Amino acid sequence: MDTQRILKEAQKLAARFSFWMVSGNITHLYGYMYETAGKKYELEIKFDENFPDSPPQFLYHNEIKELLGDFQLEKISNWSPEFAVVEIVEELKMKIQEILQSPKEELISPETEEYITPDLNVYPPDVKFDEYVTPSYSDDDFFYEEPPDTSSQDIPDFNSTENSKIESKITPKEPIFKEPESMSIALNTELGLIQQEYAYDQRSSKEADINVYMTITLTKTFNISIDFVNYPERPIIVFPEEIGHLLGDPYKTLNSLKSWDSKEPLHIVDILHELEKKLHFIKEIETQTKKISGEYECETVSDSLTKLKVHLLTYGFKDYTMDIDLESYPKAPIINLSPELQQIIPLPLTELNSHKNWREEESEPVEIVREISWLVDKFSRINFEIDLLKDHYKNMKYDTETSTLNVDMKGKMKTQDLTFEFQINLPLEYPMKMPEIKVVNEFELEAHEKIKEDLHTSFDDFFDEWTPFSYLIDLFNLISKKIFEVSVVSCVICHKIECPSCTKKIGGDDSCHAECPYCEKQYHLHCWQQTIKSFGKCGFCLKAPPPSMM
Repeated sequence: MDTQRILKEAQKLAARFSFWMVSGNITHLYGYMYETAGKKYELEIKFDENFPDSPPQFLYHNEIKELLGDFQLEKISNWSPEFAVVEIVEELKMKIQEILQSPKEELISPETEEYITPDLNVYPPDVKFDEYVTPSYSDDDFFYEEPPDTSSQDIPDFNSTENSKIESKITPKEPIFKEPESMSIALNTELGLIQQEYAYDQRSSKEADINVYMTITLTKTFNISIDFVNYPERPIIVFPEEIGHLLGDPYKTLNSLKSWDSKEPLHIVDILHELEKKLHFIKEIETQTKKISGEYECETVSDSLTKLKVHLLTYGFKDYTMDIDLESYPKAPIINLSPELQQIIPLPLTELNSHKNWREEESEPVEIVREISWLVDKFSRINFEIDLLKDHYKNMKYDTETSTLNVDMKGKMKTQDLTFEFQINLPLEYPMKMPEIKVVNEFELEAHEKIKEDLHTSFDDFFDEWTPFSYLIDLFNLISKKIFEVSVVSCVICHKIECPSCTKKIGGDDSCHAECPYCEKQYHLHCWQQTIKSFGKCGFCLKAPPPSMM
């Protein structure tokens, strides 16, 4: 039996119609979906072990049987586990309305309604709870192959108009809860207080031994076992393991349990209130987790609601990982960097601007992840660019103290060979800020007016379209294509001339070529396939290619 599914079905029903649990049993609901002057169309819904593979049992009271006679509901006849029980009740309501020729109310879609923890426990004032029993079954009741044995029960005949009227009339002062002889007034009171706010069912034959379902978010409900048979002594509570991970030992962290006084006991529901308040932060944890996973690839850590493993994918498809624990939120999260990341990040995490400027209730963990990612990208970007340049230009030097690159670029022209000596200064904000570049041996170009003009045109074209995703290797490729006899084309993703997978070039006889149909950027075929597999879109213009190129 899927108890969580039944709980959600009960929540949907209670949000749309008047339904209650029978004797605190979440698998047995009673209520009505329609009423006219002096008449309510009542039914019971019972969930068995086969739900949701098979539909619940619908037991119709006399008003529905008299009005509809022998009828079938399509949602029951064609039941699918994906159906919602509230849809069956909606269908039944519409059948009743059609016969009564009543105007149909606008129905609330189960997909758009907001789930709330309903009060399924307060019987309507015209139903006698302690004498309420399932109506008698006739031979035409299609829910049962054989009528149940009722010889030992005093069951009224709901097909008898006289008995139906007698059993449905009670005084407004009739108590909601039956008080069995074995159950004291104190225990009955505690059970009633719980029943008014939480869904629960009994664990054993003891009325004060129950399972309480505490819904914190739409996707998270905790099952808490409570035995308060010996009330006012401290109850015996079994908490789910997840709660222990979040709060520690609840008997030590919940004041209502820690300082329990049997002479002046709190209500059992007060313990649940305190627990629910402490668990409320799970909603915030889910929100913050979604913000991080919306920007970065993440994995949840098993047996934890607050821990994530975050992947920082940087240049050259290099992947770094970090663990982040949101348990301390709204305080700053606890972050553990992988050994590789520890070598990259040049300062303690507490010195990060996002950490130093952290403000509770305002700052968000994703801000720290962004700053770490930016530092990783900056470090990786410079090293990645240096490695690319080294692959193409042997005479290259980088001064880490001054952040200066010196590159000699040699090329073959139709008439002669020529060498350009470039000096590139990388600003502290690089790549957010453009680099500065100059030709050290520009005086040698005075005799080559056309070459000098083409060179500066290449500079202008490159820096006019500069973005943080522009690379120095792209500038040198631009110069090469404009000035030298042989064009050199590198991949927009790996920025290498030769494919890192097959060693073939984009151009030439051994072509390994792909091109984005939108921005026309050149890719090695294997880099294109890797990009589409990872991101589903072009790595430069961020547009998804047509299906034929996927």
